[in-house]
Amino acid sequence: MARPYLNKTDRKKMLLDTAASIVDKRGWGALSMITLAEKASVSRQLLYQNFKSVGQLTENTADYMFEDLYSATQAVLSDNDNDIIQAIREAQAVLLTFPPGRVQALWNIISHNSSKEQHFAKISRRFRRLISNLYTPHIMKLMNLDKEQAGQTAWLLMMSFWGAQQLVNDKSISIEDATKLITSHVEWIVIGRQAQSSQ
Repeated sequence: MARPYLNKTDRKKMLLDTAASIVDKRGWGALSMITLAEKASVSRQLLYQNFKSVGQLTENTADYMFEDLYSATQAVLSDNDNDIIQAIREAQAVLLTFPPGRVQALWNIISHNSSKEQHFAKISRRFRRLISNLYTPHIMKLMNLDKEQAGQTAWLLMMSFWGAQQLVNDKSISIEDATKLITSHVEWIVIGRQAQSSQ
């Protein structure tokens, strides 16, 4: 049976959907041109028309997987511009309700800092910067920090987010308890900073 015709945009989306599903189930090590060609039922020639190399395929797949999480977090922060506690609670809920395989794959990229795999290291730095930049303006305003300090604080908060998600994934804690724990953590930071500022 012949595959239905897809225009260039829809074909690339189909390929990225398929690539993401491979990574969700089997991790980044399973993603290759051969695996994707087999799973998507396309020729390797067609893949190379869309991705010049495995590095580009990896980067495009990571971007594709990251976009939903980034957009949802951006919307939550925009909707709760004056309430960082509520914003962080809702942003954490976004992460905790993402498919575990997707979150694990993104965590593997974001936490990557090996110089041996340059394409992973480059994506990792870019994702960390994007995530930190989402929170930095809110933290600057709430905690009266300069941009550099706010960015550092934002990244420390993000590490606690991903840590809580790992605990949920390991079934060490429930989503509800993880959300309470993160909220308390943020409140302690905010209260501590406000007390420090008033001295």
